[in-house]
Amino acid sequence: MDIQFEKRLFMEQYMKIKDEAIIEKLSNTLKREVSKLKRLSLTGQEREAIKSGQKDIKEGRIHTHEEVMDKMREKYPNLIK
Repeated sequence: MDIQFEKRLFMEQYMKIKDEAIIEKLSNTLKREVSKLKRLSLTGQEREAIKSGQKDIKEGRIHTHEEVMDKMREKYPNLIK
């Protein structure tokens, strides 16, 4: 398969489409597939970190931005005002 040829052919066909619903479906499919590729590109360590964070959220181990900033101000009073 000549991928460059296939891309050109696809673009030529795409440019001829007049139905907005078809354009929207193609656009959504492309976004979904690109999103899958991005997810697949995460390392195992990154995926585990995300899972761990999601588990912390479910179990209530969270802090608001203000709580974090208060702790930072206590710990580093000269750096954070």
